[in-house]
Amino acid sequence: MNARSRSLLFTSLAHFLNDSFLVTMSILITYYIDMHVSSAFLGGMAALVNLLSGLVSPLISNRADRTGGHVRLMTIGFMLIGASMASFTGTFIYGGITRLALIGLGSTLLGLGLSFYHPLGGSILQYSYGSQAGKALGINGSAGSVGRAVFPAIMTIAIAYLGGSEALAIIAAYVFVLATIIDLGLRHVRMPATRESAARSFSRLSRYSYLLVPLTTIVFIRAIFMTGVMTYVPTYVEHLVGSRVLMGVIVTTSYATAIVGQPLFGWMVSRYGGRNVVILTTLASTVLYIVFLLVRSPILITTLLGLYSFFAMIGFPVLLGYVSEVVDSSVRAQANSIVWGIGNTVGGSVGALLGGFILQGSGLLGMTPLEATMWTFAAFAVISSIMLVMLPRGPKAQLARQP
Repeated sequence: MNARSRSLLFTSLAHFLNDSFLVTMSILITYYIDMHVSSAFLGGMAALVNLLSGLVSPLISNRADRTGGHVRLMTIGFMLIGASMASFTGTFIYGGITRLALIGLGSTLLGLGLSFYHPLGGSILQYSYGSQAGKALGINGSAGSVGRAVFPAIMTIAIAYLGGSEALAIIAAYVFVLATIIDLGLRHVRMPATRESAARSFSRLSRYSYLLVPLTTIVFIRAIFMTGVMTYVPTYVEHLVGSRVLMGVIVTTSYATAIVGQPLFGWMVSRYGGRNVVILTTLASTVLYIVFLLVRSPILITTLLGLYSFFAMIGFPVLLGYVSEVVDSSVRAQANSIVWGIGNTVGGSVGALLGGFILQGSGLLGMTPLEATMWTFAAFAVISSIMLVMLPRGPKAQLARQP
């Protein structure tokens, strides 16, 4: 196996591991609500996970670009995720203020851990594959979608049969073992290092503001919608079907469509350009989500949620593929972190927090609090679709005019 293929294999395994834990809070929330933990507090913790991940990501990426330590930093991130699972283990053992403290600690560690992979793994593939990065990012993103798809069912079934503390303890051990394997598999990677100051590195990134500012703004609003949906759709589906296990199966089945969507849209970025694919996927996911809210049949719920996921949960190859078309490799991890970390992840924290507060209320316009929460996210989807007109045309031509 050549070095490039090995990079794709082990970064894909890393993406599988990382994205398995993007849905951790949305699944655990269903259990904590039964434990009578405040939904506003849980929404705050879900927001904290995304906020920490997004705000810390540019700092991690800046260090990676300056030192070339992408693999080492990625491993540190996975160790933090494993530690978060160990903390959540205690929430099924202890009650009261101790449970709240452990939820807070687990959320903090999870948010920090999730700040590493996407900009670093994306940068490794962008460097390794050059002009073919979109295709590689699509294959890599598909592995992440597998993790995100199978984990809801794995976690709910494991907790049902083993108990909460035992299941999460085993999951924590699994993270530590797999992180070690990934670290060993990527030891061959030698990323370039600029060896310049953090301030100078951030300064060079600013030449791409004509693209990064509008793209990040759109992604921010879009993420309020998408992360909000990902956080609360398990609770919404459980409400509709009346079964937590069936909910896990429906969510897993629906999320699985992105496994096919990621490589397809990654190829489309390479073939048709990132701007066009961003527009297509944003508009399609908006329409499909609104239709999803109008149905009640389990079959239609699964079908429409699956179609929504096919177009929505493909941000990794589409957004980072778009960035790869424009941004120089010496600041690419930082550009990734601005779009993904600040736009997608911090925006997502707003969605998670907003959903928690609406869910705590008394409903809106004759809707239950849960229905009001889900329709609020639809409004943000429409807004992000309208904002697509902000995306600049011809990024490569504009880049040529940069000093």
